[in-house]
Amino acid sequence: MTSTHWLVEGRIDPRWPINTRGNIGEVFPEVLTPLSYTLGVLSAEAGWRDAYRQMGVLQRNDFKNDDPVIIGLYAGYGYLNVSYLRMIGVRAPGSSPEAIDATLFGEGNPPPYVPRKGDKSLLSTLKILLTVIKALGTKSEPRVVGESYRLVADWEAKCPPLDAPDEALLAYMAAFPPVFRQIFRNHIMSSSVAAIVSGILADAAKAAGEPGLATHLIGAAGDVLSASYAQELYEIAKLVRASPALTTAFDAGTSGLYDRLKPMPEAAAFNSQFAAFLDRHGHRGPNDWELSSRTWENTPELALVAIDRMRLAGHDLTPALRLKDMEARQLAAIEKVLPHVKFMDKGNVRKAVKALPYWSRAREATRDRAVRTGATLKRVFRELVRRAAQRGGIEDPRMVAMLGFHDELPEYLRDPRRLVPVIRERWALRERFAAVTPPFFINSQDEVPGIEEMEAAQGKDRPKAVVAGDVLKGDGGSAGVARGRARIVLDPSDARGLNPGDILVAPMTDPAWTPLFLPAGAVVVNVGALMSHAVIVSRELGIPCVVAVAAATDRIADGTMIEVDGTAGTVRVLETSAAREPADVRSAAAK
Repeated sequence: MTSTHWLVEGRIDPRWPINTRGNIGEVFPEVLTPLSYTLGVLSAEAGWRDAYRQMGVLQRNDFKNDDPVIIGLYAGYGYLNVSYLRMIGVRAPGSSPEAIDATLFGEGNPPPYVPRKGDKSLLSTLKILLTVIKALGTKSEPRVVGESYRLVADWEAKCPPLDAPDEALLAYMAAFPPVFRQIFRNHIMSSSVAAIVSGILADAAKAAGEPGLATHLIGAAGDVLSASYAQELYEIAKLVRASPALTTAFDAGTSGLYDRLKPMPEAAAFNSQFAAFLDRHGHRGPNDWELSSRTWENTPELALVAIDRMRLAGHDLTPALRLKDMEARQLAAIEKVLPHVKFMDKGNVRKAVKALPYWSRAREATRDRAVRTGATLKRVFRELVRRAAQRGGIEDPRMVAMLGFHDELPEYLRDPRRLVPVIRERWALRERFAAVTPPFFINSQDEVPGIEEMEAAQGKDRPKAVVAGDVLKGDGGSAGVARGRARIVLDPSDARGLNPGDILVAPMTDPAWTPLFLPAGAVVVNVGALMSHAVIVSRELGIPCVVAVAAATDRIADGTMIEVDGTAGTVRVLETSAAREPADVRSAAAK
């Protein structure tokens, strides 16, 4: 069979062969463009290694060259290297490869870890121990957060005006990688520490014989940036509910709504608050690490869809109402697990409970700043695309991102028409890759499939549809029990069927999905782990969440009545009739 591979593709390091779509699906859910690979992934790999070097995880002989290993690009999609990320568990004192699997990946049953010479390192263990001791003593915002804000502010200040010459805009784009490398390093530092600290609590729950208690031990961090998007949009949604004119405008649909609202006198307060929201958070959107992607700033209808869903709620969606018992549940969980952990570990469990909120907030804040770094770059790129389109080029930035940055993009800007056939041919290939599901695991270079192999495999071994009485098992992410109609949402910009109280069932989520969490009764995700985005945000909003429910979006039919237990990590099928419940189906009390 012919093997047609993607435009850019890495090579699997034989020492670190196991690669997974787990976790990274939140970051790069779609086919990766050459633009993002060249400017983003290569610098992110370098920043990741910088973070691990600083923490003590990375040792001098771990990698033979600078080729991406931790973040791989295979079969058109991004992958994370399970083999190497397990070294945190191997080299960190008191941790294990299995703990890293549960914290970062959570699903898919990767091949078991097999110890090898060179994996363990006494020097690494000592350096990581110092990192953990310092992290457990955290009593204020970690330094990396403020540093990331300063780096982004400096980067934004250097952005040339959008009427600058092509050469100046290209030079700004070329300056992106070293800046992104620093900010991404900070994100990996905070994420890794959060994973280690949360792992202490997960291990304590496991020692007590109740792994689900980890959801209570971890609790809510408070003021997590990615959860604030939903809360801010909910305040704006209240304006719609209170205004007959705004309600009528939203009833007419969100397509073109942004422009329809601008001249309306009745929408003055709405427009002001929405503009302030876009100023603060407009850099976010679906697939927001992709440098050619849509954002709330350049495609505001994406955020208006979430407001549209929230305005329909007949009850107060304020998270505080659902979080009132969380502290009591956390204290009870602490007392339940402490008798089951070693004497020396009891203090660490208590410290981890206090320190984790700082690191969870830092993880989301540094991630937000890393994405924010790309906001000005996206504006500059879109301006260059706009100029070229006026001279016979292509209007869609995603299609132009199929070109190589260093050689082809400058040539395209000089003579757009000449490369249009090349772009269209590559985009057609991209659409073929986008239509298939890549392998969840790739364990060697020989296993990297071409598009023909993936198309041939598509549709085979389709998962069995659920029937009443089935119980799907996943991982508990956010405590509580909720019943409601399953609403299968594959794209956050197309959530018209999601009504308040429905259960949001999604393949994977990034912060662009966050506003849809608030009206939902609960969240179920195909993939995810203890520190994945869906889990963190669900905790902050006080809604049950179960992740790592394999093929949930395929097995559960839209409209199925289900019960989600976020502590036990189960999804129980109550009945498969698509008849709707009243829109305002409320969550049951948390267990």
